Amino acid sequence: MKEVKLVEPSILYRESFLDFIEDVKETGYESYELYSKAEKDFNEFIKELLNSSKGINIPEGWVPCSSFWLVDNLEEVIGVIRIRHCVNSEFLEMVGHIGYEIKSTHRKKGYGSKLLELGLVEARKLGLEEVIITCDENNIGSRKIIEKFKGKYIKSIFDMDNQRNLLQYKV
Repeated sequence: MKEVKLVEPSILYRESFLDFIEDVKETGYESYELYSKAEKDFNEFIKELLNSSKGINIPEGWVPCSSFWLVDNLEEVIGVIRIRHCVNSEFLEMVGHIGYEIKSTHRKKGYGSKLLELGLVEARKLGLEEVIITCDENNIGSRKIIEKFKGKYIKSIFDMDNQRNLLQYKV
């Protein structure tokens, strides 16, 4: 695994992030919807992410959410983590405080663990001592990462929209 760090979203990483989005699209992750705006207007996408972290202009029913990108020393975007500042609805409880993904070419190399480790530090900076993280029950890699960080299983949730079971943990 290369040396990595978390950075705030920035136009400096435009090409690498667009490459990351292409990977997300090709692998079929539903998180592509979160990134599709970046393909149309990258500067506006960055502005919205930074505003969301400050609770500025967030849609009704949403909560502030800080996004960070995991980059290596070549400034390649390897992963993304989103940290919701609170979960105050049934839907947000289902998706949890933290959502993350690693570029497919970098999976099974320790980057997911590093991303969550650094993300938990950021969550603490936001005042979150405990976070809820959910994953698809079939995502063995994500389950192992969550459990590595002492994630305690809470319950299984059936996601009606995507017709799948999610496992919910508290870290």
